[in-house]
Amino acid sequence: MLLDDLSYLADCSKNRSNLKILNYSIDTDSLSHAYIFCGNSINLLFNIALSFAASINCESKGCGSCHVCRNTLKGIYENIIILEPEGNFITMDRVIQLQKFMSVSAYSPGYKVCIIREVDLLNKEAANRLLKTLEDPPDEKSIFILLTEDLPAIMPTVSSRCIIFEWDFLTAEKNNIMNLDEELFRKLIDEGITGMLSSADGNSYKDCLELAARINEYIKGSFKNDDEEEGRSLVEMYKKTGAAKNEIKKLEESLKAKNKRKLNKFINLGINYVFDIIAAWLEDILSVSQGASKEALNVPDNFNFIKKYFSKPDSSRVFALMDVIEKNRKYLKYSIYPELALDNIFLQMKLLNAVN
Repeated sequence: MLLDDLSYLADCSKNRSNLKILNYSIDTDSLSHAYIFCGNSINLLFNIALSFAASINCESKGCGSCHVCRNTLKGIYENIIILEPEGNFITMDRVIQLQKFMSVSAYSPGYKVCIIREVDLLNKEAANRLLKTLEDPPDEKSIFILLTEDLPAIMPTVSSRCIIFEWDFLTAEKNNIMNLDEELFRKLIDEGITGMLSSADGNSYKDCLELAARINEYIKGSFKNDDEEEGRSLVEMYKKTGAAKNEIKKLEESLKAKNKRKLNKFINLGINYVFDIIAAWLEDILSVSQGASKEALNVPDNFNFIKKYFSKPDSSRVFALMDVIEKNRKYLKYSIYPELALDNIFLQMKLLNAVN
């Protein structure tokens, strides 16, 4: 079955439990009218939503090969509507469009399914209008699947009307995002930290700023957008069909905003990886100061360096910096300049240095 074929879900007990519940609801026709799928990859959530929608309407509960399954997985089945942001928001016009679609009879037997990508980007007016639809669904054959990477950003009144499924894509997302050379990236960060901490030129801010900039440029340079070529092809297709200039411009702006969001997400995941490495350094600094052996460290190769430069660190400042890192993780999605967060953390890290 389609849902069971999503191999990236198999490694996590939470995902297996979700699949069991969804498959049972399909088998027993005990479906809810509204779901929220949340996780750290909107594309993987979208794959799940399409597979779920296909399984709902497929006579064989998700065979993957029939007309219903094939077209639903392409997002072009007549009983399905897909909404996604135009620019940086999902506007009232799009919600009105879905309401009209969901209010008419299904074009084919089965359920009408509305999938909303990045539902957290609904503007306030659109969110309130969607809420009314969720409170009073058009009929028993209407299903809404809302997708988000940021569950707290959804209006509580909207999320309270839905069954929420949280998905864990840790392994799949890491493999996807780290088409950066992980070993080379780690080396860049570790060597940058040791160089910054051992520098005695007194220009702390410059050292930190340069390291943050190198890391940020490396992440940006590793970004590969597989959808970019598809987007250009779509624009060319619109032009050939004789679409109006304003419609073509609107599409181009939408694709540009989508690509920007994808790049920002890639950068944020990369910066989060840097946070993980810095946190490991701080844990090792505390461990060495407490007499831990080389083998007990996250990175044993850093033992001698830490022993030399952090013989008596101020533990309270180390813990305070760990707290700063965790706060920055939460703020990262809303930060325009994530490298500034790195710059600040590196500066505080350098100030922990007991020798310099």
